[in-house]
Parts: sequence; structure tokens; C-alpha cells
Amino acid sequence: MKKLSIMFTVAIAMLFVSNPAFAEGATVTADGTAGDAGWVAVGAGLAIGLAALGGALGQGNTAKAAMEGMGRNPNANLQTPMIIAMALTESLVILAFIIAYGLSGKI
Repeated sequence: MKKLSIMFTVAIAMLFVSNPAFAEGATVTADGTAGDAGWVAVGAGLAIGLAALGGALGQGNTAKAAMEGMGRNPNANLQTPMIIAMALTESLVILAFIIAYGLSGKI
């Protein structure tokens, strides 16, 4: 375990050192703005990836709670509140997709 911890620490340190070692000046596009297309692409990818992960976890927890509730009380009407909760969770994923799509236009 100690050896793995040392290897992990060294790997993280190498990641921090490699960035300044290969640093270049900021690229300037034809219109005079800084070319940060790579970071915009990373931001768009992270936005949609994390939103999908969070949405999947949220919907899974919603379905789990609804199934447990139906198991405890079979006569309960849990379908409508569950569908509303799923729709609200999915709307956040759709919003992240729209943001990521907007950011991809800047690449």
C-alpha cells in the first residue's frame, strides 16, 4: 500500500511539472482573441459528462425510493410524483447538453 501511495504521489507531481515544461505562449486567432479552443472543448465534455452522471444517479435514487415505497404500501399512488421527479432530474441533463452544445460552437 505504501508503494502504491508513493507511485500515486509521484504521478500527480509529474502531471503538475509537465504542464509548465511544455507551456507555450497563448495562441492568437485572426480576430485578435486568445485561442482557448482546447479548454472550451474540455469544459463542454465535462459539462455533459458530469450532468449525465448526476442525472443517472438522481434518477436511479428516485426509482429506488419509488420501488421501496410501492413495496411497503402497494395501494399508494407513487407514479405521478415519480414521473415529475424524473422529469426535473432529466431537465438538468438537457440544460447541460444545451450548454455543452453552445460551447462546442466556440471551438
